[in-house]
Amino acid sequence: MRIRSSRTIGITFVIVALFAMMTSAPAMAAPNGITYDCDTAADHFSELVLPAPKGPFIVRGQVKVKAIAASEEYVPLTRLAIMEAPEKLGASSQNQAGFSLAALPAGKLGVKTKDKNAVLHFANWDERKAGSEVSHDLFPLADTQDGRPFSLAYDGKSVVAQFAGQQQTMALDVDAPVVRLICSTGEFLYTNLTIDAQ
Repeated sequence: MRIRSSRTIGITFVIVALFAMMTSAPAMAAPNGITYDCDTAADHFSELVLPAPKGPFIVRGQVKVKAIAASEEYVPLTRLAIMEAPEKLGASSQNQAGFSLAALPAGKLGVKTKDKNAVLHFANWDERKAGSEVSHDLFPLADTQDGRPFSLAYDGKSVVAQFAGQQQTMALDVDAPVVRLICSTGEFLYTNLTIDAQ
């Protein structure tokens, strides 16, 4: 199963956040990071682009699915990746490394469950090289109401991604890295999101 998000349909909500903590003393960093409730209607997407410090850094936080919107065309999902700073906001990345989290009603997948409204969660490594998706197998996730911890550690040559008890190393060499978070066709809550120099 391939998961794709909406790229050209709908309204693009773009937020560019500047973190003073990334360009000044670490003491200015908020102890719990930021909270971002990425909430989009069916067939729409939202994007948050965050600057990254120079040199090696690590992105940490938690994410959880709060709600999904019904869509015949797009899968409710969120993506978090390190990528080259885009020339224009909303543009697809040529090179990136991170993960995606998708949620689908069990009935749409033909899975029988006791709860007729059950939603199944899946994750995938989100990797692009020279503008093409690198294929990775989906991995199903246990049902939970808690946030799922994640980390993306970038050393200038690769990203070590950890999510839902899985780990993947992906090559990535970009001149001006940023952290991009996208969600589509649902509500995904990011908490304790931090980007720290290493």
